[in-house]
Amino acid sequence: MITDLKYPVYPVLDVDLAVIKENAQVICTLCAARGITVAGVVKFSDGDFAITRAYADGGCEQIASSRTIHLERIKEADPEITTMLIRIPMLSEADRVVQCCDISLNSEESVLRRLNEAAREHDKVHSVVLMQDVGDRREGVYGRERLIQLALLVEKELKNLYLMGIGASFACVSGVLPDWDNLSDLAESAAQIEKLIGRKLEVVSGGSSITLTMVAAGAPIPSKINHLRIGGAIANPIGMRVNRGVVIDGMREDAFKLTAEIVEVGEKPSPPGGSRKNWSGNIIEFEDKGVRKRAIAAVGSQDIGDCSQLIPRDPGVEVIAGSSDHTVLDVTESEREWKPGDTVSFSMFYMPLLQCFSTSHVAMRF
Repeated sequence: MITDLKYPVYPVLDVDLAVIKENAQVICTLCAARGITVAGVVKFSDGDFAITRAYADGGCEQIASSRTIHLERIKEADPEITTMLIRIPMLSEADRVVQCCDISLNSEESVLRRLNEAAREHDKVHSVVLMQDVGDRREGVYGRERLIQLALLVEKELKNLYLMGIGASFACVSGVLPDWDNLSDLAESAAQIEKLIGRKLEVVSGGSSITLTMVAAGAPIPSKINHLRIGGAIANPIGMRVNRGVVIDGMREDAFKLTAEIVEVGEKPSPPGGSRKNWSGNIIEFEDKGVRKRAIAAVGSQDIGDCSQLIPRDPGVEVIAGSSDHTVLDVTESEREWKPGDTVSFSMFYMPLLQCFSTSHVAMRF
């Protein structure tokens, strides 16, 4: 990640931290009205601490990521931040997990036992949230009886682990959305576990950003659901609006702007002139619109992944196609006279944003 910009460097991602903080405040306030706290997920930013700070200052109770290395950096920068690992820990990283993660999501007995050993070795008590599969078929124990067995194991035997709560995931693998029925399944599991251990669970985590479809709509949610893990919907709510129809008053979509330099402009026929199998082996169909003015931006899949997930800020510019190093634009309808050396700016969906932070080819300007 390039951040020391002493001369023009493209492509460059501009990051408005004030917008991210404001969005976090809006989401946390919305959720608090339903008795729900928020873990702010910063995995898209490669664990960037400036973005972490904006989430924390915006009211997120924990800072979460799927990568231990992110949480290590965050703990080093501010040991007071409560960190949550949202991917099931690998056995091989158990020692690192108990040192940099205050909380981890879990579903495997062998991993829980190893975390307990590691926590004992470091004289720590590590908090765990047990995941239940209530439909999406990603991580989580399938079947309430087994979930209860694991909960009792943690509560009664694994003395260096603290059973903080239970949770579930939605819409990550199979597209199963949260609803009253599957959230009630999770809530009932929590109630049964609480009865057996004789205390309330601190966390019943009812999913991620996708559960905002219910929160924002004012849909009924079981009262035991008191926690969500929210990332992209805070920093970059475009996807929730476009893909899920969720519009939340006060949320802004201008926290990120990707700018790339134009390297070629010219008029060309819109359909290809030969074989239509592209560099990745896909056959792409192009509508014949006649001769069009095209511009090529020096940004490609090595920088941002799928160029079709870019949203030109100039309404007269359209993304046509891309390769590893180039994004082809139709600029015929733009009022601007494009030439090499000009720059073009984009908003973007979640995956290109994640890719920007994961590569060394995109400069950052905070």
